[in-house]
Amino acid sequence: MLHNYLKIAIRILTRNKLVSIINILGLALALTGSLLIALFIYDELSYDRYHQNADKIYRVTRNFLSDEGSVHMHLGHLAPPFAPLLKNDFPEIIQATRAYGPLRSTVTHEEKMAIKSYDIENGYFAEPSLIDIFSIEILSGNVATSLTHPFTIMLSDNVAQQMFGHTDVVGKQVAIADTLMEITGTYKRFPITSHWHPDVLISFNTLNDEHLFGPEKLQNSWEVNSFLTYILLNDASDAKRIQQLLPSFIDRHMPNGGDTRKSSTSTTLVLQPLTSIHLHSHLDSEAEANGNVNHVYAMEAIGLFLIVIACFNFINLSTARATERGKEVGLRKVSGALRKQLIIQYISESILTTFLAMIIAIAVTSICLPWLNEFTGKSIQLDDHLRYDTVILLLAFVIFVGVMAGIYPAFVISSYKPTQILKGQSGAIGNGGGMRKILVTTQFSISTIIIIATIVIYQQFEFLNTKDLGYSKDQVVTFRYHMDEHYDAFYNALKEHHEIADVTRSNIIPTSRLLNTTNIQQAGDASEKSAVMKTVSVDKDFFATYSIPIIYGSDFAKERITGVPSGFILNESAIRLLGFTNQEAIGKQISGGEAGTIIGVVKDFHFESLHEPIAPIIFNQFNNYSHISVRISTAKMKEGIDHIGITWKKFVTHEPLKYSFLSDRYSRLYESEARQRELFFVFSFLAVFIASLGLFGLATFSTIQRSKEVSIRKVLGASVPGIVHLLSKEIVILVLISNAVAWPIAWYIMNQWLGEFAYHIEMEVYTYLGVGLLTIFVTIITIGTQTLKAAMTNPATMLRNE
Repeated sequence: MLHNYLKIAIRILTRNKLVSIINILGLALALTGSLLIALFIYDELSYDRYHQNADKIYRVTRNFLSDEGSVHMHLGHLAPPFAPLLKNDFPEIIQATRAYGPLRSTVTHEEKMAIKSYDIENGYFAEPSLIDIFSIEILSGNVATSLTHPFTIMLSDNVAQQMFGHTDVVGKQVAIADTLMEITGTYKRFPITSHWHPDVLISFNTLNDEHLFGPEKLQNSWEVNSFLTYILLNDASDAKRIQQLLPSFIDRHMPNGGDTRKSSTSTTLVLQPLTSIHLHSHLDSEAEANGNVNHVYAMEAIGLFLIVIACFNFINLSTARATERGKEVGLRKVSGALRKQLIIQYISESILTTFLAMIIAIAVTSICLPWLNEFTGKSIQLDDHLRYDTVILLLAFVIFVGVMAGIYPAFVISSYKPTQILKGQSGAIGNGGGMRKILVTTQFSISTIIIIATIVIYQQFEFLNTKDLGYSKDQVVTFRYHMDEHYDAFYNALKEHHEIADVTRSNIIPTSRLLNTTNIQQAGDASEKSAVMKTVSVDKDFFATYSIPIIYGSDFAKERITGVPSGFILNESAIRLLGFTNQEAIGKQISGGEAGTIIGVVKDFHFESLHEPIAPIIFNQFNNYSHISVRISTAKMKEGIDHIGITWKKFVTHEPLKYSFLSDRYSRLYESEARQRELFFVFSFLAVFIASLGLFGLATFSTIQRSKEVSIRKVLGASVPGIVHLLSKEIVILVLISNAVAWPIAWYIMNQWLGEFAYHIEMEVYTYLGVGLLTIFVTIITIGTQTLKAAMTNPATMLRNE
């Protein structure tokens, strides 16, 4: 029986080539898009799940609260004393570990009079317990002692291969910033599906060296929040109990600095499941940039939409062909075929179509996968997923899609009455026109929503790249600061070159997150109310280098002298927070981290990304610099960079120059949006193309079914434009209705998305009107060839065939 169903299905597919091609091509494209999306989503959801105890591992994060109790900063890093105290106080915690970093430096090794080096971006000082918590594959060395002794280091396999050509390197020595360290082991690099990727692991005991950190700070420094802290619980259910007890834990151990309030009123700890970090964590400090669960939801929706549009094509074309298959149904029913058998037959045709489409889709997916990997920075391999269970899942999906696409046409066609069909009574065949209208409207509503989303994302991305930031990011080169005692000479040597316009130092640079805060109060204010502000340490050339205007008061006139009270420069937001006007703030005394006078006010500018509102900032000269910024004056960028490199080598011999362009750093802030823009463009094109395939097929059958009517109208004097209008009018009206349905839905969705930005575009009506015109234009072009052909056909030819 199944053999007969299959033979008939193949015969039907080969007999109706146009319909078969449209259905198979549409489904193949939809399935290709859906497979690519499924691979992407599976990869996103698999982050950190490779660890043996993934469901019992938690990262401890820290909230900072304002006087009113609201969170003004949430860090993914902790102060160093927390981890050992947590392990000591809570028996449910099997193990706790800390990692300090990232360390960005160069690892060097001398071999046969040649020095090999490797630039690391993610070096971490790590406790031995890290290996007990995480599933790290150790390639060489003693697992129990590899990270025990100070000044020992473990290399990831890629670093070992780069430097030595192999991983058998235990016992060799390397230098990091002129400090010798012994290699005690190697480990397999962390998978891409990890929320952090250490290049090297340095023994945590090394930090006991006073020149690096010192034991006193490790035990008592509660404000240096630079330590990733992880705990392994006995059972995942213990997390809720520990979370409830953390406020009392903080009050028990953390000093309140003489404040009468409990420490837990100003800071709290949060247990964050390891497996939720990649998609659900966007804290003020993270080990690395994470993904976004909203992007996953958007991709899921697009994948579903593509399948729905392709299925609707199948349904539309199948019901449109009802008159063609009416006699077939009548004859088979007269011959004794049961309705159940007819339903199975038509569903089997649908499943066969979907199966053929899936084979094509898998082939096309394998071709497109390198593009997806390059685009997303992943390394997804199709072979890794073609396992037995995956094949079963794909077959089940084929059957599901085949049934969903074929069940309605099967029930419609199998319900025809044979006696009326064979008598030629048209009422015997329901034309399914109402359902087709609903399906076409739904198809183009979905396509319209995706097109609008694509355009809005593009407009927002352009806005991000063209908005006036309040400072100049172009022609600025930045690099790490390594020269306290030689800076003045380095500065003068740089300025000797005519291409170097300005040079400055700061503890952070624009595009970075503002993490340092202080409570500022007007001196002598009896209310004792304080304002939380972000703090940035700069030198006297900072505002000139970045072209940030000082609107009141003066710039820093000279470098700060130790022991002499320093003035402060505040931005406009900080002045408003203190309750001053810009002009009256000059000369006011404020206190907080250190007392001083407000000497200047700078115009508000976007220090962070446009996802964040402009924060109140107080600029000081506390001399804790870590970055140098150099503005090159003209378009001769290479000459300026070459001079910087030559000057650097004269003053810094132990570290090669590693610079970046500030404009590139700014672009990287919006990599996620850039990827969204391209993905939506590709899939919106795919959605419209699939929907247009269906319209083309529908228009073809519509003109065939109405050929007698068209011929009679032409004989009676109807013009070609009139015939085209007649055949096109219904579909164009459906597309207009689909726009009316799609616009409010698209507005709501994109309004929510734009809400993720503190600064964003306002959606304009012309965007929606433009999309409406575009969909109508695509519709007319799609169906125009068929309607025009029917309108220009000689009516005698048509009527002769009748």
